[in-house]
Amino acid sequence: MSDYLKVENENSLVRDMTSHAIINTNQSDYEKFLSLSKKKAQEKQEYDDLKSDVKSLKDDMSEIKSLLKSIVDK
Repeated sequence: MSDYLKVENENSLVRDMTSHAIINTNQSDYEKFLSLSKKKAQEKQEYDDLKSDVKSLKDDMSEIKSLLKSIVDK
């Protein structure tokens, strides 16, 4: 097991002396981080879906426009 050293002025942070990583030992902060991360991933997916939908609508409108032009030209 690794040795830990408390970070000065931070009760919930410790430094792993083997890897020198800072570790947050506060479980509720970790859960908040995971929740926020999941929410951001969902928002990004929604944004990407909306972006794809708008592109599809633009393509459809362009096709409709071309068809209307061909009808008018006849």
